[in-house]
Amino acid sequence: MVRAKDTKKCAVVLLSGGLDSATVTAWLQREGFDVIGLTVDYGQKHRAELLAATAVALALGVKEHLIMRLDLRAMGGSALTSDLEVPKAGDALDQVAADIPVTYVPARNTIFLSLALGLAEARGAHDLGIGVNALDYSGYPDCRPEFVEKFGELANLATREGVEGRPMVLHSPLLNLSKVEILRLAHELEVPVHQTLSCYDPEASSAPCKLCDACRLRIQAEKEYAKEAVLYTQVHHERTWHVRHRNLRQGQPFETVDYGATDRLETTVHLVLTMGEKEIGCATIMKEERDGGFGYRIRGMAVDEAYRGLGCGRLLMEGCQSLAHELKTGLWCNARNNAIPSYVACGFRQVGEEFDIPNIGPHYVLEWLPHARD
Repeated sequence: MVRAKDTKKCAVVLLSGGLDSATVTAWLQREGFDVIGLTVDYGQKHRAELLAATAVALALGVKEHLIMRLDLRAMGGSALTSDLEVPKAGDALDQVAADIPVTYVPARNTIFLSLALGLAEARGAHDLGIGVNALDYSGYPDCRPEFVEKFGELANLATREGVEGRPMVLHSPLLNLSKVEILRLAHELEVPVHQTLSCYDPEASSAPCKLCDACRLRIQAEKEYAKEAVLYTQVHHERTWHVRHRNLRQGQPFETVDYGATDRLETTVHLVLTMGEKEIGCATIMKEERDGGFGYRIRGMAVDEAYRGLGCGRLLMEGCQSLAHELKTGLWCNARNNAIPSYVACGFRQVGEEFDIPNIGPHYVLEWLPHARD
């Protein structure tokens, strides 16, 4: 049997597990490339990034994911490859200094791109991808346009492919984007943002520290990006159903998202949160009284996983609370255990004992009254 020759382009991407490298991976896939992800285990403190890189590679469906060991701790010279402390700010909104910080790993991108170049030539690929950025970065010299340009020239001087007239191309599509523009592009490309890790010193649980340079750049971008969300109230009930299903009833029949006659009552109000053209969150308040002036119940509060942590849930909650003010009533809900901190942060109080809802899991009742009635 004669097989058709595979003529699809292939690119090797430095895949660190962070937002930028994941976005470059998805960008190259959109440009028609099969992607080989190269992750370097260089003895870094933040080992959690290796797990993040694996998760991203699986989620994006790369052609091959290679984790290569290279012990840069033998050289040291960086807080990421020695016992030096990773610098932390006092607040997540503190600005990042322009000086080259102690988290700079000497010649890291030169070394890693050299590995990627060798892998590309070995695999018959002529394209490389890297997520460097010259706008929102920590002063690293190997993230500048001059570096990218010169390494591109080197790639064609140092390889058989380049010398024989089959040029190697280095792609750096994020080079001139701000961090918020990168975040916007990531969501446009459906990157699993929630699975990426942007932190120089994560907790043992792999949670970001929120105070290192990398965390602060990302948090500040997320806050700026969240301003683009738009909340709509009084929408048709069916507009909430797809968001409800993928967040609250995944794996269950689609009809389970329909709350029946109460979904359609004039007294029921549906809210939808959008980012661009995508509906990313929803909530419903319906007239259902409890003792103490809690006249409306919140149901179906959900935000897509990729948009959690941006303040989108708070925007939905504030929309519900604003409606409650207008209706001169309090709100209550049955909240899943993992959602309780978010409700409490918005002024709700937990009441009663834990109870179980069949096929969903453990819940608590939470209540909220407008400030004027507290």
